Amino acid sequence: MRRRIIGLGFFIAFVGGLITAWSSPLMATPRLVQIETRDGIRNRLLIFRPDTPTAAVVLFPDGNGRLELTHVFNQPAIGHDQDIPSALLFHLLRKGIMVVLPDTPYDHNSHLGLNGWHGSGIFRISADHARDVGEIVAYVRSHENIPVWLAGIRMGAFSATNAAIRLGREVDGLIIAGGITQCPEQRSLLHLCPEGLMGMDLFDVSVPALVLSGGNDDPFSGDPYPETMIAAALSGAPDVRTRLYPAIVDFEAWNQLPPGPATLTGVAEERVAWEMVNFIRGRHPTPTAPTGPAAAPSEMTPMGCLFVCLY
Repeated sequence: MRRRIIGLGFFIAFVGGLITAWSSPLMATPRLVQIETRDGIRNRLLIFRPDTPTAAVVLFPDGNGRLELTHVFNQPAIGHDQDIPSALLFHLLRKGIMVVLPDTPYDHNSHLGLNGWHGSGIFRISADHARDVGEIVAYVRSHENIPVWLAGIRMGAFSATNAAIRLGREVDGLIIAGGITQCPEQRSLLHLCPEGLMGMDLFDVSVPALVLSGGNDDPFSGDPYPETMIAAALSGAPDVRTRLYPAIVDFEAWNQLPPGPATLTGVAEERVAWEMVNFIRGRHPTPTAPTGPAAAPSEMTPMGCLFVCLY
């Protein structure tokens, strides 16, 4: 019994320290909300809102998409945070970008997460996933009068691109970081999409698109870099920009095996954030004033902030 009490004491102290750290003036207090995206299917969102946001980015990290969002002591908590590019998120907030991190919907909270099967393919490129994303975008728009963009890193780029293809101008733009253009044999995507993003209907993207690639110092035997192929396929987008970071950014590019977390190193976080912000602002030169803090749709509004890995 004594051990349990001591263990609980250490846990409370640990949590208290994290609350203090994430209450920094430079970091927006996150809010955990829950919305219904399909009949009977709910989705939790962690929303980071700066004081005066000029745009919102719905961000899909690499990995399986499982964040395991919950509450600990009435504070929002992330149970699985290893794929979240926290430094990039930090710099986006500093530059006035609201960031929305969606968890997996309730019907895809297994260990496979968004990479699990749904119908004849994986959930990430399904119509139902795009419907979920559309409801998330609609929720943001109902509370903020600002542009809403989709962004995905590696595996997350499948989610963002799939939604951009299916939702059309319901979103304002698309950002692809470290897009996968080849699927290794051991990945379930091979049976469905062996060419990665290049196997999707990229020509149906009808909004501005920014394509970022970590690249490699040495070209691949004269073949075009992934961002070049992706950009060329985005023929229906009104504006496409590509940026290659061969030395400072490692998005675990398409040629690297095995796949791993999206890693940003050194000055890369801020440089990538500036690239994203400048591209977004260039498409919306006169930001609309925000309407104020969003009201919570359910009883899940937190009283403070916490960003903690529970496992």
